[in-house]
Amino acid sequence: MRVLSALLAVFLGVSALAAPIKIGITQIVDHPALNAVRQGIIDALTEAGYVEGENVEYVLCNAQGDLSVAMSIAQNFLAQGVDLVVSIATPTSQAAVQVFKDTGVPVVFSAVTDPVGAGLTGYPNVTGTSDLIDVASDLALLKRLVPGLEKVGMVYNPGEANSAILTDMAVAAAADMGLEVVPAAAENTAAVPLAAQSLIGRVQAIYITTDNTVVSALESVVDVAKTEGLPLLVADPTSLERGALVCTGFDYYDHGRMTGEMVLRVLQGTPPADIPVRYQKGTQIWLNLDMAAEMGFSFPPAVREEATGLLFGGHRFVLKG
Repeated sequence: MRVLSALLAVFLGVSALAAPIKIGITQIVDHPALNAVRQGIIDALTEAGYVEGENVEYVLCNAQGDLSVAMSIAQNFLAQGVDLVVSIATPTSQAAVQVFKDTGVPVVFSAVTDPVGAGLTGYPNVTGTSDLIDVASDLALLKRLVPGLEKVGMVYNPGEANSAILTDMAVAAAADMGLEVVPAAAENTAAVPLAAQSLIGRVQAIYITTDNTVVSALESVVDVAKTEGLPLLVADPTSLERGALVCTGFDYYDHGRMTGEMVLRVLQGTPPADIPVRYQKGTQIWLNLDMAAEMGFSFPPAVREEATGLLFGGHRFVLKG
């Protein structure tokens, strides 16, 4: 009997060792940029030997823009006993850190604008990546695109910490450039069309930052911009095909892979506290020639020379690697 018990203990020990690592991945909404982040993370882990169904299990969740749902997802991850949490975007990261900050379970956040301002730093089990954009550079680009530009409209969700921070930054940067930012608040996706329409006749261009609520309902902003002939700059390259005239920012798939590299370091035994937060570099400029043709808009030659790539005939063409 003792031999059988010993063999059973050994068997159970081996089984426990062979159990897949359970990783909970939570994102605030479903839109191309955040989906690209998620895929980049998973691809980075797959290439490192973490194969779903063999040695890793992913629990994928989407809060559909609801902060209370984001908190429920984090609490459910805790109840399920996940080994590591990956949170994509600021609201879901805040929820994950709130739930897991005292547990010792690693949390790796991604696509967070201001980790310090969002209260995500200073915890021994938390690290991640930031997609902080250069709003001053975006506004300067709009000035080059629109001669005589004075007022720029911004549709944003004041309830998203990342968006509120970027809007404040844009207001400050605009003042230094002799511009005025005209904000239009939209607390959920249903409110985005009305917020965009409120800018008609009040601005000469529209600027959208990495606001998850607004990007999720971007088509309604595109409709207003196109109908009114207002240049629309979106700080998200994945929004190009959706009708933005200009897109700036980062390749969010690459951002996901950068996050995946940090997850790998944690899985290999490096404490999150020993992994500094990383900030994405390398802003791109994408020009939508199809939308420009519809609007009768011409890009200045100097801007075209700086472009990372173009959308023409529904297809992307890369100009610079």
